[in-house]
Amino acid sequence: MDSQLNNRFRVGGDIQRSLEKAYRLDLKSIFKEGWTQTRGHGWGLLIAIAGVLAFWLLLTQVVLAPHLIADDDVSLTLIMSLLVTVLMSPLSSSLDMLGLQQSIGVRARATQVFDFFRHFARLGSLALISSVVTSVFGPLFALLHLPVMMALIPSAVVGMGLIFTVPLVLERGLTPLRAVLVSLRLFVHGWPSILLLHAVMALLLMLALIPFGLGLLWLAPLYYNIKGILYRDLCGIGVEVSEKPSQPAHFTA
Repeated sequence: MDSQLNNRFRVGGDIQRSLEKAYRLDLKSIFKEGWTQTRGHGWGLLIAIAGVLAFWLLLTQVVLAPHLIADDDVSLTLIMSLLVTVLMSPLSSSLDMLGLQQSIGVRARATQVFDFFRHFARLGSLALISSVVTSVFGPLFALLHLPVMMALIPSAVVGMGLIFTVPLVLERGLTPLRAVLVSLRLFVHGWPSILLLHAVMALLLMLALIPFGLGLLWLAPLYYNIKGILYRDLCGIGVEVSEKPSQPAHFTA
């Protein structure tokens, strides 16, 4: 008889309930829990963020910078920018998943940023769809002869609405397009709370930049920890517990 007994269950909220009814977030509790996680287990996530940022800077210099310096056609520069976004998608998405992991008590390791390249096709597609969805307002406003700068407002709001897309693809197994639609539906049902959350994060960002940007050492991992908590509380996270004396619980998202 196998001595290992596997139990699968979901931790946190119910996605169907969040999609059907309006919700209101307890932002005080979310920030408090996120700060506790950041103080106790923030270094692994911070190193992961630093590594992803360094790789993004390198990729930008290699792929995008030559076209900016050469003053190439705008459309070519835009294509190169989208290419960088797609290539970075497994690494940038890993940060969302590490925050998700820590929300259920599994400490993040910096080396886990490389664990999601096997999902490159789905994450690249998601990054491409998300970029198109958030950037469509610029050309639309220009077509309607409206100030293009005003397009930043709906673009930012839609960007907030896409906050759940990565875990919906990787943890729930949704297609990229379906994940975008479900994430926007989740946002619509609780948009005042999510807007307020981002407003608080924007204020904290301004404060973090004051002491030579040193506050970012705490704010960056705090942001991803809060995103993980938010997804857990609204959608629930699937976990697998292996009941074996020598092994801990495993995160299977």
